[in-house]
Parts: sequence; structure tokens; C-alpha cells
Amino acid sequence: MTLSRGLIFIIDDDLTLQTILEYALRNAGYEVILAPDGQEGLRMLEHLTPSLVISDIMMPNMDGVEVFYHLKERLQDQGIPIMIMTALNRKPWFAALEAEGAVIMQKPFEIDRFVDMINVTLDQS
Repeated sequence: MTLSRGLIFIIDDDLTLQTILEYALRNAGYEVILAPDGQEGLRMLEHLTPSLVISDIMMPNMDGVEVFYHLKERLQDQGIPIMIMTALNRKPWFAALEAEGAVIMQKPFEIDRFVDMINVTLDQS
């Protein structure tokens, strides 16, 4: 039996991307739990203690920026990193998210680079 490297919680409405990320992260030794949107993700988080949370920005019901601020409020004292994925070109307000502790990953990205970024983020937390 292999020990888990940690629990990654992914909030994203793109089922294809969820599947790809879940597969890659499980192969890298992580447990993965998925949520289809921000509202559901925040509900699920009440019963989880993830090692890292990954959220998309553009989602229905609650966008990733609002999700980030809710996540930050809940997770900041526990030192749980929050990664934001986005297909948006770099926006001036990204700097504000980064200043608040978000790690921003631009889409599209190479999956190996994504997993490496998660490894580095978790090693630093």
C-alpha cells in the first residue's frame, strides 16, 4: 500500500480538465477530491482538510475570485495553500490575489509542469 502525499481538493466546472488533473495527481501519489463549482466546493470543504486547494476562476454560481476569498478566510490559519487556475490573460488584479497568498497557474499548461508546481507549493508549505 502506497502512502498518500496529501489530499488535493479541486474546484472546477470543466469535467475534462478535472479528469486529467485527477489522473495526473493520483499518479503522482496524491488523493484527489473534486467539486463542480465554488458553492459546492465550499460546502464540501466543511468536511475536508486538504493539503492544497485548486480552483478555477471562471465557474458558474460563484467565480474563483470569490471562492478564493472564502477559502482564504477558512484556510489561512491552517497554512493550506490555494492555487488558482485561469485561462484569462494576466490581469492587474492577479497581483492582489498573489499578494493575498494565491498561486496562479495560467491555462493552458503542461501537466508535468502543473504537478511540479504542486510539489513545490506543498514542499514550501
